[in-house]
Amino acid sequence: MEQEKILGISDELVERCVRCGSCRQVCPVFNVTHEEPSVARGKIFLADMINKGKAELDKEAAHFFNLCTTCLRCAEICPVMVDYEKIIISARAKAVEKFGLPPEKAAAVKLFSNPKLLNLAGKVAAPLTKLFTKASKSPQNRLLPFNVPKLGKVLLPEPKAKPFNSTDRWFRPKGKEKGRALFFTGCMFNNFYTETAQNVVKVLNALGYSVFVPKEQSCCGAPAFFAGDLKTFNQMKQKNLGSLNREGFDFIVTACATCGHVLKGEYSELRLPVKELIELLFENIETVGSWKLPRKVRATWHHPCHIVRGQKIPRHYPEDVLKVLQNLSYTPMPEADNCCGMGGSFKLSHPEISREIQLKKAKNADSTEAEVVLTECPGCVMNIAEGLERIGSKASALHIADLLAKAVK
Repeated sequence: MEQEKILGISDELVERCVRCGSCRQVCPVFNVTHEEPSVARGKIFLADMINKGKAELDKEAAHFFNLCTTCLRCAEICPVMVDYEKIIISARAKAVEKFGLPPEKAAAVKLFSNPKLLNLAGKVAAPLTKLFTKASKSPQNRLLPFNVPKLGKVLLPEPKAKPFNSTDRWFRPKGKEKGRALFFTGCMFNNFYTETAQNVVKVLNALGYSVFVPKEQSCCGAPAFFAGDLKTFNQMKQKNLGSLNREGFDFIVTACATCGHVLKGEYSELRLPVKELIELLFENIETVGSWKLPRKVRATWHHPCHIVRGQKIPRHYPEDVLKVLQNLSYTPMPEADNCCGMGGSFKLSHPEISREIQLKKAKNADSTEAEVVLTECPGCVMNIAEGLERIGSKASALHIADLLAKAVK
């Protein structure tokens, strides 16, 4: 086997790219910057030059490796199936070893890798957020009362004083038990979208599943992993494995696209299969078809990158589920599977580029005239909600569980 090079990537991996430029058509960052280093082809060429000693891994190169939302559109369209995610994470990891994390990424990793710190931050921030921000059209999100220069309206997820997994919790269905699920909540549901977490449980119970939420679980490690801080990620993974490798369960369920992508792709030591909520909804589509919303709702759907490309869950799953839900009128969104611009800490590192991608998504959503934009990723919910506020749309953004919870019997 060929020895790995400077970036921890084999020549075979980077040389697989034939520089065809297909990735330029779909890259959300390139479509804003129109600069070659912004696109996968450019980054792979740069990695190849560094590996061969023809270029240096300096801070400028590290900057270009971070100029990516990891939406995986490039990998999906690539005619020779280049494993772009492996290349970009390996390159970022070497950059972190050499230069450390950029300040904004270091702060995010520090916060989300420490459950005690995150819980304390929520306890302190919860009352202040309600005092100094105003309500958004999208529940569980708050708006700053002033516009930020170059960005406009800025929306924040509402921190909660008490995390959802504050103790081990069982939730049982009313009728016959179909199976037992271990709910991996992750940081966003534990500390911000706790009402959504409760609604996920309500929906799972209505499908017939008993749900257990273990206290000893934390962030899946995605902020560290995608930033290239693999040491911190592996530490977080080992802690979570101790909580998730339990007997007596049929599967682990997630309702966060990125958590599901990371668990399925990077937690190879898990002894239980991982299922995304939308997979369970599709498997139980006849039951969903018996549910009825209390009033008629017109909705559209955003495909999270880490569901359709990260986990390779078919795009028709959520569409089929929404079409059978009584009192819901579904309208497809143009470019529904395009990135919303969140990209985890990409939004922190490159706010102006993120904003341009976000606004395109918000305008596409608004064009459907839907009153609700549904998805299954808390980060996407937050970012799309902000975009809708920025363009003055009347629509709100919701996690699919928040809508389904109103329909379950």
